[in-house]
Amino acid sequence: MSWDIFIQDFPDVPSINDVPDAFRPKPIGNRDELIARIREAIPFIDQVDSDWLFAKGDDIDVSFQLHMEDATQVRYMVAHVHGGEQSAACIGALLRQLGLRGHDTATGELFDGLSLDEGL
Repeated sequence: MSWDIFIQDFPDVPSINDVPDAFRPKPIGNRDELIARIREAIPFIDQVDSDWLFAKGDDIDVSFQLHMEDATQVRYMVAHVHGGEQSAACIGALLRQLGLRGHDTATGELFDGLSLDEGL
């Protein structure tokens, strides 16, 4: 079982319910550049293939799956939290690094890493 956070281009709204129906998110970046920025936030991350990265340590257990728009552009990514007391903080640091927010599937709300109430 995992706690999933969908990381994508969200508008600046206070709640997921405030995202306009007509809103269409843009890709979040070029794959290689995005992975480089992820490595800045999480230096110990391992890239398994072109679309999967894993952050695993004593208190962190998260996998990141990149979902592609085309051959080079990432449409969105999903953080799959498998456990670890510091996993939410890890994702929060990544979101701040990327300037993005996520949709927390446990709470149904937006997750920006500023309030680390874990869904797991």
